Amino acid sequence: MMAPVLAIAFQVGSTDFLYGAILLLAYGVGHCAVIIAAGTSTELVQHFLNWNEKSRGIAVVKFLCGILVLLGGVYMLVSA
Repeated sequence: MMAPVLAIAFQVGSTDFLYGAILLLAYGVGHCAVIIAAGTSTELVQHFLNWNEKSRGIAVVKFLCGILVLLGGVYMLVSA
């Protein structure tokens, strides 16, 4: 996914260096922010992984996911 960003930044950078540099900086910050967020949320993910089948929370999550899948299916049938 980096090739299109680099192509745009280099194309813009050939006419306006500062704008091209800002585009690359914004992409880099956004890309790194996702990696940092994933690394710092490991405790939260571990909390969800420690749920067992008897937990009420996992039953609610499964139910909501099932509802979302059904709604997505109905939407696809209606829009087809």
